[in-house]
Amino acid sequence: MEKYRETKTTADWNGMLHKLCGNRLYMGILLLTAVCAYGYKVTNVTIGIDDTPSLYYFEEGLIAIVGRWVLFLLNKVISLAEFAPFVTDFAAVLLLIAAAIVWSALFYSVFGEKIPMTGYAYFAAVFVSCPLISEVFTYFLHNGIAIGYLSCAVSLCCMREWQLSIRKQRKGSGLREKPDCPAVTKLAAAAVFLWIAMGCYESFMILWLAGLVLLLLAERIGMETVHCSGRTKKSENRKTESDASEKSKPENSTVKHCGMEAGIFAVLAAGAAAALLAILLRSLMIAVVTKVFHLEYLQGEAVQRSVTEMLGWMVQTGAFGELIMILKRTFVLYGVFAYAYLPIRIFVLSAVVITVVTLVRVIRGRDLWALILLPTAYLAAFSLLFIEGKATLYRSAQFLPIFCGYGVLLFVYAVWKVTAWWERKTQKSQNSRICRGVRGIAILVLAVIVWNQCMDMTKWFYIDKQKYDAAVQTVDQIALDLERDFDTSKPVIFTGNYEIPYSIVKDAYVSYGDSKYYKMKRLTDLIDPDLLDKYNRGSRGVWVAQTPALSVIDWGRYAFDSDAELVRFFEMHGHRLVACGDIDRYAEAEEESLDLPEYPQDGYIVDKGEYIIVHF
Repeated sequence: MEKYRETKTTADWNGMLHKLCGNRLYMGILLLTAVCAYGYKVTNVTIGIDDTPSLYYFEEGLIAIVGRWVLFLLNKVISLAEFAPFVTDFAAVLLLIAAAIVWSALFYSVFGEKIPMTGYAYFAAVFVSCPLISEVFTYFLHNGIAIGYLSCAVSLCCMREWQLSIRKQRKGSGLREKPDCPAVTKLAAAAVFLWIAMGCYESFMILWLAGLVLLLLAERIGMETVHCSGRTKKSENRKTESDASEKSKPENSTVKHCGMEAGIFAVLAAGAAAALLAILLRSLMIAVVTKVFHLEYLQGEAVQRSVTEMLGWMVQTGAFGELIMILKRTFVLYGVFAYAYLPIRIFVLSAVVITVVTLVRVIRGRDLWALILLPTAYLAAFSLLFIEGKATLYRSAQFLPIFCGYGVLLFVYAVWKVTAWWERKTQKSQNSRICRGVRGIAILVLAVIVWNQCMDMTKWFYIDKQKYDAAVQTVDQIALDLERDFDTSKPVIFTGNYEIPYSIVKDAYVSYGDSKYYKMKRLTDLIDPDLLDKYNRGSRGVWVAQTPALSVIDWGRYAFDSDAELVRFFEMHGHRLVACGDIDRYAEAEEESLDLPEYPQDGYIVDKGEYIIVHF
């Protein structure tokens, strides 16, 4: 691989993908991880939030109106709208595996053999098994995240190819030339694949920006080994005065002399151009799909906001105070909750590893760019909070699994780097055995992390199944009571709030008496004494895991301003009810149900003449 770097100026993607896919260790770890993490979900069917209105989203086109056009158009070619959980879940896992391989190839193009294949295997395993993916994987078609991750990775590979092609031009001529046609084509391809990723889930723009910065940071960290690889072992051992003077130079000057940089400013500028083109294509695609499929009538049903409209909160009165509160909430979600939520804990640990390895590079290589790129990567990752005006929800944090995997890569890189240096310095067989032992311990640590992630992922999927079973039991009992004592030809209005049994979702909360609560409280009190209280949920405790605590019954009761989706949930389980089509009656029913007993107490169902009230 190192020889390849000296003689080639474009990446051999086919060769790298073949190397990864052909490696039994890599594929074995990745496939086993995927089976352990998603096996329970794929083989256990549940109906949850967004499953009941699948036809509304994909046949009528509501999902296309909000900019997620990829699955809408894909449904025109292959059947997706019909509820077929095993097929779609299994396909999503396969796509996630493919995405992990492409992401591995992307970073392999930078680090090469300086990271062993085991490191790339655990990068892929940590990415695929990140429990935060379970926050979105339970939604219908998983919000297209599998296609999004794959498209985003391919887009960044195109950016990497563009970078190498520009580097070739500058190395050959020594002048700053305009990009040739093939280079522009690669940049356009990057924009197109980013456009596809955003067409699955708009938050992939955030992952793409952060991924581009991580790619540049990886190049800075691996710069010493990559750009000096042409030196032979004999020349490395030659202790001449010229060698000493060369080694005393900052690595930046050596790299510049080797001509191996395309220029970080150029890459960032090209990335900005590709991102802008992708945004324009997205806006154009929404307009085209709306016109071609006559979806104008749905525009009032969806929340559509331009970027300027979303940023409007920043110029309103009290915007600065609001921003401070958003930053505080982000600190809680992606920092403090590490005490109680495994994916956040892994994210924090990865941030520590990334920071330490980067600072070592900054100090040893006098690399100011690495110092700049480090905070830039995290700023890009959390830039969605500036756009939306709220802390990023876990289901929209597509960047987090990649950051966790990136931390694994740098951890393996650092361990192998330090042990190799120690072996060269001591040249003792005993120390070589110690170094091999250290590497073995490092791999064991990563194996434990992957195991814990798979266990955590399966736990959340099991909780989702328990929630579903409890919901089915509830609707069966309500349907039995309705069919036995009432005229089910009348419209039914559901009022009140349904709560999932605490025994099922208790892992989504931290109780007030738990030691973890006191640890989180002490940390947040340093910033704001009332900060953690904002996540209190009555007697249940602090709400930590988001999606696992949500109820399909409670969602169906108010989705799209009516309880039609809850009625459809009943229908999917063999009970035919009639939804109330008069929106004005819902407020009336809510007022009349204030004094009614709650389900399952006697009298929770009341016949009001023209409609029936079912009160939770």
